[in-house]
Formats: sequence, C-alpha cells, structure tokens
Amino acid sequence: MGANAVVLGGSLAGLCAARVLADHFERVTVIERDELPDAVVDRAGVPQGRHVHAMLERGRRELERLFPGFDAFVLERGALVLNFGTDFAVLRQTAWQVRRPYHLSGLFLSRPLVDGAARHLLGKHTNVVVRARTEVIGLVASGDDRRVTGVRLRAREGGGEETLAADLVVDASGRSSHAPEWLQALGVDPPSETIVDSYCGYSTRWFQAPPPERWPREWWWKGIWLDPDLAGPPSSLTAGILSPCEGNRWIVTIGGIARNYPPTDEAGFMAALSRLRSPILAQSVARAEPISPVYCNRMMANRFRHYEKWPVRLPGFLAVGDAACAFNPVYGQGMTAAAVCAGLLGEALSKHGALAPDLPEKFFASQVGFLRQPWDLATGADFRFDTTEGTRPPLLKPINRYMDALFEASNDDMTVRGIAADVMHLLRPPAAFFAPGVALRVARHAVGARVRGTLVPRPQPDAWPAMTAAA
Repeated sequence: MGANAVVLGGSLAGLCAARVLADHFERVTVIERDELPDAVVDRAGVPQGRHVHAMLERGRRELERLFPGFDAFVLERGALVLNFGTDFAVLRQTAWQVRRPYHLSGLFLSRPLVDGAARHLLGKHTNVVVRARTEVIGLVASGDDRRVTGVRLRAREGGGEETLAADLVVDASGRSSHAPEWLQALGVDPPSETIVDSYCGYSTRWFQAPPPERWPREWWWKGIWLDPDLAGPPSSLTAGILSPCEGNRWIVTIGGIARNYPPTDEAGFMAALSRLRSPILAQSVARAEPISPVYCNRMMANRFRHYEKWPVRLPGFLAVGDAACAFNPVYGQGMTAAAVCAGLLGEALSKHGALAPDLPEKFFASQVGFLRQPWDLATGADFRFDTTEGTRPPLLKPINRYMDALFEASNDDMTVRGIAADVMHLLRPPAAFFAPGVALRVARHAVGARVRGTLVPRPQPDAWPAMTAAA
C-alpha cells in the first residue's frame, strides 16, 4: 500500500479515481480549484454541467459499484427512471421512432445531482481529504530517476506556494488540464494528441415543468429528442432535446453542428425552438416556466492525449477522464468513461501494486482498450459532416450508409434495436453493429423497405408522434 496519492480535480472523474485510490493508499488528497459545496448545485469548473446529461446504463452500473448506494441516493432526490423507447418522442431522420420499449431503462437527472451523490458517498472514506479553492501550478519530480513525487500548489485566496508530496499523482483536471505545460516544465515532452472537431455548440435553458392540468391528455411524452436534418440545408443542422430531471424540471438544449451554433440570448433561444424540425418541443416549452438564463458551451471537440503511445517513462503520474480523452459531449459518454476507467485503475493497482514503476504504462494500455470504443462512436458520428476537422478513417462513406440502414431497421426490428442500445450504452463494443446476424437483419429490412416503398417517408414539419401502444 502506498502512503499518499493526490488527485488533481474534484469533478466526477476525480471523485471516481479517489474512490479506488482510497483502497490502495493510506491517504488520498483531492485538489480542486473551485469550491466544492455540500449542496447539489452547479459549479463553474464543470462547463457542461448545466446542459443535458445522459447516464448510460454502463455508467449507472459502474457508479453503483464504485459508490454503493448511488442509485438510492439519486432516486430519493428525484431522479427519474424512464424508458427511451416509450417515454420519449423521438424524431429520427426519416420518421418518428415507433413507440416500443427498449430493454434498458435509464436514469434522468442533472449533472449536479450525479456529482453531489459521488461527493457524499466518497465522504464515507475517512482517508480521503478534499482541498478546495486550491490551484495546481506544477508537478514535482526527483532528479535522479525522474519520478513524479508531488505537486506544487497555491491557495486561490492568496498566499505562498507549497509542495505536497505524493507517491502517485492522478490528473483528473478535465479538458483544461495543464499537464502538457507541467510536463514540459520538467523537461518532458507531452504525449501526442488527436483532435476531431465538428464545431458543435450547445445552448440550454432550464424550465419548471407545467402542472398536470396544463398538459394535454394526448401528449404522452415525458421527454423529446429531435435529430438534426442531415439531408437538409446547413441551417437545419440543429437538434433539440427536452430532458426531465429532479424537481419536476426540464433541461432544454439546442445543439448545433458544423458551426451552426444556436443563439445564446433568451429571445433568440425561444425563437430557435420554433425552427426545429417539429413544433413539439416549442409547444411543450410554451406551457412551462423558464427558471434560468441561457447557458452555452462551445468546448465540444474530441481530444485524445495518447498516453498509451507515450515514449516517456514517468512513474508516479497518471491521467484519467477528460484529461486523457475527452469526447464531444453530445453523445453522453463522458461520465460513463470516467467511471469505467476508475474501475480499470483499481484493477491495475491490485494487479501491479500502487508503487510499481511500470504502473502508468500498464494502466494506460488497459485504459486505451476501453477508450477506443466511445472514441470511435463519437468521432465516427462527427465525421459525417464535411466541415469536421481531423484525420478521416477509411471506408467512412459505406460505414455511414450501413449505420443509417441499421438505425432504420432498429425502428421495426427489436433485436436490432436492442443491440444498438447496448452499443450506445457501452455494454457491447461497436463491433457488435457489424456481427453477421445483425448485418443480415439490416440487409433484410433495407430490401423489404425498398420493396414496400417505405424507406423515405420524411416527416413533415407539423407532424406529431403517434400515441401508439407500447409493445
């Protein structure tokens, strides 16, 4: 067992990392530049925190494993369990999604509630200490074997610099991690990076949901998902989401793609809702009460720091979460990736030892084996747009055509829908999309649809989702 571990960053990735480190070190210190409140509130250090979040099933299971009682904590505070197949009105590219249940139900809640639950449950581990309002200004390394031995800190209220010794430093400071500069200050070249940027942007406003008497009986939906119109003009590359969360509130987000950024002012935001592919979202929101300004986020590029290829041997230093690999948040993979990689860190510590000199390379190799799955899903979707910057993989166009056919098939074929849901929830690898049995079902559906002449029933702007009985 090691003596001291230091985690840089108190967001979800840092909390998950601290949880597994608590089993392998006598003391774990979490350094966070912001205040970490006891209450469930937004934090400036989580710019994505005010926007819609997706709790994938894999992430829900991993968080419950890391923090026993996580599910009970969030459900007691109003998190919702909904089925995306029967509780959401979903407009896909060519039609409304047929209202049939998915085999998975999901948690719908705010990001502050997720982080608040993790902070509360981490507090049960008495060997974990949180130092808030403290900035990391550099790493400390020994001169002889070049091993990271601590961090240099400075309190945000002012005061002098101090050094905190550590047997292991874990960077969980997110997209804005300064690890490249810290490493260069030690005379170490940082790892190479891959960036894929589709120039997405979010604008979000929160609403108090209307009371039941203001909700028409025929409006069966609890949430709304409107895909962008990929076949339309560039101005149609906007998506709309209404996601319910605790407190009988709605998180309403407009997502713009390929530099089609949504408005950031209140009047512009409300007008943009009415320009989405269906009026359903604007007409639902018209019955609700706005309770926030419009929040925006433009830091949505995919960024992969390739620590697994890093030629440098630097014992005592690891990177997790967005500090290692950040995804376009529109795909909802970040929280799940943070929890999964924390579990992989725990396995590496148990197998190799907390003080093993080769722990970083062993962990980075294990971590990348998982990260490539959500990376391929996120960047593959972003590369659909010609304006996306990055190195394009081979066979992109035929793969996109196949994926279009697969999601068409999932509207009618519940086996295909189940496999697609498993992959999107990171319960199966993306290779499951291309398994022979799945490909055969997709091909049969495509041929049958062409024979029936039903493949292109593009939804009209004023179309409404049918209140079909759940199968």
